[in-house]
Amino acid sequence: MEKNLSRGYLHEDYRLFHSLDQKDMDFEAHSHDFHKMVFCLQGRVTYIMEGNSYELQPWDILLIPEHQIHRSILHGESLYERMILFVNDGFLRSFQEDALLRPFEKPALYRPSAHQRAGLVEKLKEMERCAKKAFAGHRLMQDTYLLQFFLELGAQMASAGEMPASAVRTDPKIHQMLDYINSHLKEDMAVERLARQFFISPSHLMHTFKAHTGLSVHQYIRQKRLNFAWERIRAGEGVLNAAGQAGFGDYSAFLKAFRRQYGCSPREVK
Repeated sequence: MEKNLSRGYLHEDYRLFHSLDQKDMDFEAHSHDFHKMVFCLQGRVTYIMEGNSYELQPWDILLIPEHQIHRSILHGESLYERMILFVNDGFLRSFQEDALLRPFEKPALYRPSAHQRAGLVEKLKEMERCAKKAFAGHRLMQDTYLLQFFLELGAQMASAGEMPASAVRTDPKIHQMLDYINSHLKEDMAVERLARQFFISPSHLMHTFKAHTGLSVHQYIRQKRLNFAWERIRAGEGVLNAAGQAGFGDYSAFLKAFRRQYGCSPREVK
């Protein structure tokens, strides 16, 4: 039976979590149909996302755009404190301000200075305060702090330099494979074909691929096909056409996989 690789449902515009423990719920590879930000406050953790490994230190911010497959690896037994923010793409777009979307244009690791992070942390703390106290206008205040946070974060990232090479590790061969897969979703993607395409043995491909993505080749392709279909349906494409464009030859199998993945039917998304 296929695993459900989509984790969590966001029925609000956004949601903020603040956790302190010795474990993490992101240890299995998964994706979301909303954006995610991880603000590491304490501890050391590595995030593997789409062929990249991000080495987070305290005060690092990891931006995970919607549908990006990721998982985490905790180091040591120290406490891991983080603030995690889920936010729907549609909510950010509703303000018709491109600057709000800038932090999620692509996966990114940002390391703010002590001065820069002070303002960011303050806004998240104010969001927490507004969520805990139901005073008049608390939701509007929370929205305001959220928008200020992303505007400030986007401005800081735009003027920041490159991250140290030690903070982000990547394998060019894996990236070539991922680019190839995502540009040929409609075609047959058997492991043997990919192995021939990249001149490596099938066994080596499967081992390397899972080490850098957290998923088997089959799981990754299935997830990306479902994500592609989701986006086409959300954009107004007919369900049958979207399934075909995503590479699903069996429509009934597509419907079953889609419902298992997202907890709803394609027509509910449409």
